Amino acid sequence: MSAEETAVPLKTEIDALFGQHVAAGQSPGLAYGMTTADGLDYSGGFGFANADGLVPDTDTIFPIASMSKSFVAAAALIARDRGLLSLTDPITKYVPEFVVANVDADTEGIPTVEMLFSMCGGLTEDNSWVDPFIDLPTDELLAQVAKGVRLSRYPGAAFEYSNLGFTLAGIAVSRAAGQRLEDFVRENLFEPLGLTNTHFDSDLPEGGRRATGYAHSSDDIWVPFEPQRSDAFAAAGGIVSTVRDLAVWITWLGSAFRPRRDDDIDVLSRVSRREMQRAHVNFPPALIVGPGGAVHAPNGGYALGLVATSDLHTGTVVTHSGGLPGFRLFMIWHPESGNGCVALTNSQRGDAYSLVNDALGRTLRRTDAQAVSVRLWPETMALSAQVESLIRQWDDELAAQVFSGNVDFERPLSQRRAEIEEAVAEIGPLRASGGRVDIVSAVTAADVTWSIPGENGQLLCMIHLTPVDPPQVQELIVRAASGPRATVPTEIAPARAAFAHAAISPTKNVLIEEPDQG
Repeated sequence: MSAEETAVPLKTEIDALFGQHVAAGQSPGLAYGMTTADGLDYSGGFGFANADGLVPDTDTIFPIASMSKSFVAAAALIARDRGLLSLTDPITKYVPEFVVANVDADTEGIPTVEMLFSMCGGLTEDNSWVDPFIDLPTDELLAQVAKGVRLSRYPGAAFEYSNLGFTLAGIAVSRAAGQRLEDFVRENLFEPLGLTNTHFDSDLPEGGRRATGYAHSSDDIWVPFEPQRSDAFAAAGGIVSTVRDLAVWITWLGSAFRPRRDDDIDVLSRVSRREMQRAHVNFPPALIVGPGGAVHAPNGGYALGLVATSDLHTGTVVTHSGGLPGFRLFMIWHPESGNGCVALTNSQRGDAYSLVNDALGRTLRRTDAQAVSVRLWPETMALSAQVESLIRQWDDELAAQVFSGNVDFERPLSQRRAEIEEAVAEIGPLRASGGRVDIVSAVTAADVTWSIPGENGQLLCMIHLTPVDPPQVQELIVRAASGPRATVPTEIAPARAAFAHAAISPTKNVLIEEPDQG
């Protein structure tokens, strides 16, 4: 029988993936969009968004619930960068109504603004409590807070999701900026980025293509919820948006990890955008068994209004979910490649989050996306060639030029030369390399692992350069590996001597870019 396969177009595959969510009755409607580094690539919609039978699409307005937190965190960084706000200040500097009920009210018991934005302020998880009170007037909420807020952990000690804490941090931004939070976010993010259908729900214009949230009754009927308007908890979940606008949002955030483009909008610096997407508090360790028995050990944590996770094969992925009565909403992106996904549903049934992860995973696999790209310094390439020359024929004068003083200090060069000669003897005479370093892997721009072939194996060589100009080699590792190249580990990681010994480990999914030779 023929083993020939014909691949289904990725768009068709993703469209079917999301379509089955509605076809299975898990929500009345769903709108999704897939992004690349250039923005929205393609999108689709299924079912109905409201009682008028509107089919949801890229411009249908949904509440985005806790996905709002990413906008408010970005606004906080804008205020910080302008000198209006310090994230390291205790929340009481901006919200003196904050009173701790069960800890002595000293500085060790008061969370900072950053702790509240990164969900490690010590307040207890409150998702079940918040939903009915999203429209609670701010003055009433602050009056409750003034009676005492209970801490379940020491501030800064561990992750625990708190909408109340994030809300209070949002109030701090408003007071530091001297205007309504809604106005500050609109003027500094929505308008400069051209997010014309993104608003706080309290400012949403009348009309428009708005989705209704639904509950599923026991007699198989979709029952609509009344639209909500936020007040006190606006920072935690009060924004509405569309697939089109959110595609712009996640592309812009992720672009801070890719080379700068001429069309970049610097309302928030690239450095601050990267800070926003870096885990500030780690999640507890977990081992997850997925469909088919696949085991996954996620590594990540809560950033600022976002979640950042990573693994060796995929690299960093940034995401956030949102949920309100009648809605489940998700956004996820891979900053390295620019691929991302947004999905908005008008029901709380089913597991749309897994669909979004699946859609991004299929895209990354189909496009062979790298976990990370490493563009080597020209000096890294030049010094690797010089070190290979030393390995093949030692020269004391060249060694003195190439190596930083710490190399001889840690182990005399004469001893290193003898060790290299032993390694060469182990794998047999070295073969010619054609004048080109045979790169195997790299971790940063300042290190490279390469292979030198021998008759009975290979030498795996790693150098790591100094951080000052002109760069020299601060670390050298040469290991003999007998047998063919494919059967041995292919990466030597820099030692990071203060923490661990150098080790040989499997290569990560890394794209290594050599510098231009012009």
